[in-house]
Amino acid sequence: MAPMGTLPAYRFQTANPQGLHMHLTQPLAVLALLAAPALADCPTGADLAEGIILAQNEPFFMRGDFKATPEGFVETRVIEIGGKLQEAMALYRHGLVMTGEHSAAGHVEITYVDDLRPVFELPETGKAAISGIAKGPLGEAYVELELEFLGHGEAVLGDCTFETWTVKSSLLDREGTGASFRVAYSPELDVILSAGQIGADGNVTPAYAYQWAGRAVDMTE
Repeated sequence: MAPMGTLPAYRFQTANPQGLHMHLTQPLAVLALLAAPALADCPTGADLAEGIILAQNEPFFMRGDFKATPEGFVETRVIEIGGKLQEAMALYRHGLVMTGEHSAAGHVEITYVDDLRPVFELPETGKAAISGIAKGPLGEAYVELELEFLGHGEAVLGDCTFETWTVKSSLLDREGTGASFRVAYSPELDVILSAGQIGADGNVTPAYAYQWAGRAVDMTE
């Protein structure tokens, strides 16, 4: 997965839908992971209403802002690669189910027709699959999101520790062609904390891994 295409895990490759519109509310200097005392509180799921901020400094700078919406939540993201900023936005019904991306390269919307209950029950059932229609620069296409629960884990972001689900996430077309990712999903925050693309040989190439977590309300204090 290219650095610009690292919105948590779901890339409809045929339509190339990554990247998005980003609203920056803080100068880059403020986005460093050296958190001030005011940023000491670890975010919880309840903070999604006001906003959660995740960031990494290495191997490239990336910040994701997550905020609840009536349908789920929106993620806005900025990535700095080679001194250049790339901006992005995505929409989600669930942290593992992205439904829209918007970028200079084009816009993609995915309308899932299946109930999301299997996604919420993933640790109990082990697998879930939901289908839908993706509309993008190249027209419409059938897609299927397949999720496989691989186990429980935890992720440490600065002073914060979050329990995670390790999940194999695959977005496929009607022929079963697509891309698969291994992600660490936080059920508490309802967001993906790290992701890597799974190659044909089964090896995982890291895409991103957030290193710091905070509350949006603290950034304004």
